[in-house]
Amino acid sequence: MTNVLVFLHFMRRLYRIRFMLKAMALRELKATYVGSFFGFFWAVLNPLCQIAIYGVVFGLFLKGTVPPEYGTDNFFLYLVTGLVPWQFLAQTIGTSSSVLLVYSNLIKRAVGFPSEVLPIVSVISNAASQVVSIVLLYAIVVAFTHTVSVNMLFVLVYFLFAVMICVGLGWILSSLTVFLRDIPQIIGLVLTGMFFFTPICYPPSLVPPRLLFVMKLNPFYHVIEGYRFACLTGRPLPAPEFTYLVVSAIVIVGLGGMLFRKLKPEFAEVM
Repeated sequence: MTNVLVFLHFMRRLYRIRFMLKAMALRELKATYVGSFFGFFWAVLNPLCQIAIYGVVFGLFLKGTVPPEYGTDNFFLYLVTGLVPWQFLAQTIGTSSSVLLVYSNLIKRAVGFPSEVLPIVSVISNAASQVVSIVLLYAIVVAFTHTVSVNMLFVLVYFLFAVMICVGLGWILSSLTVFLRDIPQIIGLVLTGMFFFTPICYPPSLVPPRLLFVMKLNPFYHVIEGYRFACLTGRPLPAPEFTYLVVSAIVIVGLGGMLFRKLKPEFAEVM
């Protein structure tokens, strides 16, 4: 009960500093794009280039078959609907894990600075790019299928839970990175493995049942499937999978918030 109250206090504190959070997120976006030759156009160019590269390699050279439950036989569409949420996960985890070290001077010098906002700022910055990617995804699906369905908006629901998962993981990984500086390098290896051990470039039907059960423990598996079901079939995830996603997102946010709050008093000293 005490842990729950502590976490609720932690969340209320985040709500009170929401305007600071907004300002820092805008600053992060400007720092990312302003000053470069293409500016904010990189938010469109980056996902387009990645989609094109993976689309050619896995959609043309290593073309596979799509199970009938996805409502299409176009492997490129199957691939793209998995790549878009994966891009958000990989980019967000990669940047948020080391965000406390990037702002270490601010944490050490500004007494009482709410360092818990930093991983959230990283998530919001990448979420803005993901919104652009979702718009591109809609355009690609409509261009290939010549149909528009209001059920495609289900993608936004899965995106919300993806954001929650990334916030929780950002709190966990960024706080641990303060004490274990090898974590960002480890994360790079883990993300590479996760890419190939998540059915992004191949259908789940190719995976042995026991291994597939393990894969489904990863909540982002269900985010990716949610994107696919919404865009390709117009249906939501089956109830058990959706329930697991919701519960996992809530648990990850809760654990991340409690761990961050517990380790936070030692940040300035260790840095």
